[in-house]
Amino acid sequence: MIPTLGFRMALAFSILSLPVLGAPRAFDPAKDIEITLQRGVLLMKVPKDVHLKQRFFKVESKGGVVIVGKLPTASSKDELGDPIWRGTISVPLRGQDLKDPVELIVSYQPCSEGEGGVCYRPQRRTLVVRAADFEPR
Repeated sequence: MIPTLGFRMALAFSILSLPVLGAPRAFDPAKDIEITLQRGVLLMKVPKDVHLKQRFFKVESKGGVVIVGKLPTASSKDELGDPIWRGTISVPLRGQDLKDPVELIVSYQPCSEGEGGVCYRPQRRTLVVRAADFEPR
């Protein structure tokens, strides 16, 4: 029995729709930057082949005053001459008059690198932490 054209097209579409083993997953600018606060240091882990534009970085807070310490030196500059960060970014934070829970609003702009690289719209992420997370141990 010879399969019909419709069956063959459905089969071909099903095979082409399967994920390719080892194919990179699409970057999600709202989820793929890992952000944590550890002992008074904000850590941002940026995936390989992605960078953050330094000028879009900002930390705001609800639940007290948060003071941003010295920003890390830029890894390099992008094609526009803007300072950028790659890898893990460590930013010291101090808190004053903090009340639990503390909401940190972290703003950043990620850009993918390489051929077809793109800068995504600036992101705002909220990180809910405790006042004790600002204390060095």
